[in-house]
Amino acid sequence: MSDHVDAVWLAQRLRATSSKDLGHGLTRLIDGGELAPGSQLPTIRDFARAAGVSPGTVMTAWSRVRDSGRLQTRRRGGTVVADPSGPLPASGIVDWSSVEMALVTPDPALQPDLVAALGEAVSGTLDLHNPARAYISERLRHSVEPGWPFPAQAWNCVGGGTEAVVLATAAAASGGPVGVEEPVSPGYLDILRQLGIEAFGISADEQGPTVASVSAAVHRGATALVLQPSGAYAMTGALSAERARELAGVLGPDTWVVEDDSAGPLASAEPASLGPYFHERVLRIRSYCKAFGIDLRTAVLGGSAELIERTVRLRSFGMASNSRILQNALAHLIDDPDVALAMTRARGRYRLRRRAALDAFTGAGLRASASPDGFVVWVRVPDETTALINLARQGIVAAAGAKSFVSSTDGLLRFSILQLPEDRGRVADLAAAVRAAVNSAEREYFD
Repeated sequence: MSDHVDAVWLAQRLRATSSKDLGHGLTRLIDGGELAPGSQLPTIRDFARAAGVSPGTVMTAWSRVRDSGRLQTRRRGGTVVADPSGPLPASGIVDWSSVEMALVTPDPALQPDLVAALGEAVSGTLDLHNPARAYISERLRHSVEPGWPFPAQAWNCVGGGTEAVVLATAAAASGGPVGVEEPVSPGYLDILRQLGIEAFGISADEQGPTVASVSAAVHRGATALVLQPSGAYAMTGALSAERARELAGVLGPDTWVVEDDSAGPLASAEPASLGPYFHERVLRIRSYCKAFGIDLRTAVLGGSAELIERTVRLRSFGMASNSRILQNALAHLIDDPDVALAMTRARGRYRLRRRAALDAFTGAGLRASASPDGFVVWVRVPDETTALINLARQGIVAAAGAKSFVSSTDGLLRFSILQLPEDRGRVADLAAAVRAAVNSAEREYFD
């Protein structure tokens, strides 16, 4: 068989009219070896015509198989059978200016298709157009509650992870300073400054925020701590269960805790929490944007009833609530076993990219580090500005590490691993370019 699968041949092999049966049939052909890795499927329209079904039915079937990791949609390259044992296909020389490494943007090819989730949410939401505000729908609460790390007193959901952590921080600060685990996600500190919230830096190690640093922040008068238990932006590790127990011993009775789980379903395991020790003082945020896509615009908050009520009031004076359709679409994705398989595949792909970047940077003689589930790799440099300028001359856009720290720090560059190619040779080329940029003195150029 050629690399291009004939629409009539495929329709004869599948002989189904429902999206579920089409998806199961296509899965059997792939797993049985009749559709080899790299085989390009016919267009949705061509197959629908050959099979006598609607394009929407085919789209739903294909998306379910893609979510299981068996298909991959290439830009301008159609839908192909994925190779389960090798990296995602790549071709040509990498144009580094088109690879997003500064803004921590996920790879769309590793996110689930939303067609089935949104369609089911529309048809299954019985209270559409209900004027009552749904701060969290019953369906979404039932989906997230069993996996929450502690009994939540109350729930809310808002329009994405960034909005959630900003609202939670403002709710917990109450006009006082906050202790923030460093390094933080891009832009967060800028928002705190705009809100007039003073921040203290909290240092972390392989097990999360250090006891000494948290204790110092509390003694300095921090009304709240903002932690990142999954370590998505951490330099070396994530919050361990043992460290959470130790931190619980130094927190005062009036200290609020905001836990920003920005990795969500992309974390390899449920991150530790201080919630079991202070469930009335802890607010946990789980973001799904990196895993499921920014268009869902839904992050879940669960924990302290008082902090939840404050976030409700802060969000348009309690007048705003998220679409029930988006909430129930998120619930569909959380509960869908095929999406769970797709998340397993995404974690594996990101793990490969993280490992390749670390190996390449350290192999080039650079000091690089990342947390086990981290979205970024940190590279130490003698001078951030010089390194960034030299990289920009090569079309490589990295991020300045200083923007992720409250306090001054040694020179650091931040590289997102989420869109890196999986060809180790090309990542080694990137590392060589970074090494050259770091070791090159900044030069003046004259006309």
